[in-house]
Amino acid sequence: MGALAIKNVTKSFGDTHILKGINIDIEAGEFLILVGPSGCGKSTLMNIIAGLESPTSGEVCIADRIVNEVAPKDRDIAMVFQSYALYPTMNVRQNIAFGMETRGVPKAEQNEVIARVAKMLQIDHLLDRKPSALSGGQRQRVAMGRALARNPKLFLFDEPLSNLDAKLRVEMRVEIKQLHQRLKTTIVYVTHDQIEAMTLGDKIAVMKDGVIQQFGSPEDIYERPANLFVAGFIGSPSMNFLPCHLVEQNGQVGVTLQGVEAPKFIALQDRAGLKERVGQKVILGVRPEQWDVENTPDALVCKVKITEPTGPDTMIYSEVNGVEMIARVHPRAASGPGTTLPLVLDVKKAVLFDPETELRIA
Repeated sequence: MGALAIKNVTKSFGDTHILKGINIDIEAGEFLILVGPSGCGKSTLMNIIAGLESPTSGEVCIADRIVNEVAPKDRDIAMVFQSYALYPTMNVRQNIAFGMETRGVPKAEQNEVIARVAKMLQIDHLLDRKPSALSGGQRQRVAMGRALARNPKLFLFDEPLSNLDAKLRVEMRVEIKQLHQRLKTTIVYVTHDQIEAMTLGDKIAVMKDGVIQQFGSPEDIYERPANLFVAGFIGSPSMNFLPCHLVEQNGQVGVTLQGVEAPKFIALQDRAGLKERVGQKVILGVRPEQWDVENTPDALVCKVKITEPTGPDTMIYSEVNGVEMIARVHPRAASGPGTTLPLVLDVKKAVLFDPETELRIA
């Protein structure tokens, strides 16, 4: 059964077009991430799914039912907000029970649900406290508990971790992941944080300017980005974009990379359609971790400009084909600024983009 289907949804405010034909389809139990920079339309799309706003055109289906004209309270959804949205005069128990109270759920059943949810989220010792006596992470757990108490067909999370500090954000991310694995619930989750998107989602919709740039699994989006925007937005540090020309040497098509020594020809193995593009400009996309430090004849020798130790890895900043390039290497393989480093590219994982259309071509 389809848990959520969004069909050709648009949203305009006067002459301003916020959403431009959105199509998404997920199955029951899937975790969908809507990710993109501020102003891309992801929160507007979330509000349309929730029924807080109406689409200008198109359809929203929840559990195979068109809900365009259905009130938010009748859509069988639960929403967790960035601001927690807890009732300050109620304690944790009352906040969790509020939705059940309004639906007339019997007290005994309410108490059973509250106990189960509180234990699951490890807030059973906080049930008599008011929100003002809770930390940010505890408040977020209470907001999640209130949503879980409803047992809806669809959970909506609107940037729920953005108000937390970095350490707590990581902890809560793990908790949400574990919660989803235990309950097999269907979740739509809005974030601008690409790390949250990659670690939490079964499916990711990358948005920009009201358009879905790519929809797929985290692996697809990371390894086979549809265009330069997706490639640059997903991944930290960002993908390196190296301007090149396609050339042919000894029957092989590839690119030439220039470090601080002689240029190196890099053959691009068995890529369909590249022979027709020989002589054309392309952009070679290389993730920082796709470089290895190896002193071989094939190595591209680069001058180290800056090093950035992160603990398990060291980021090496250098220059290739006239643009800045970052390589993620093991700390023991790194060398200091002003030295040179031989780098070998994992050619199988590199991708090519058309500089005019910005689309991936191989």
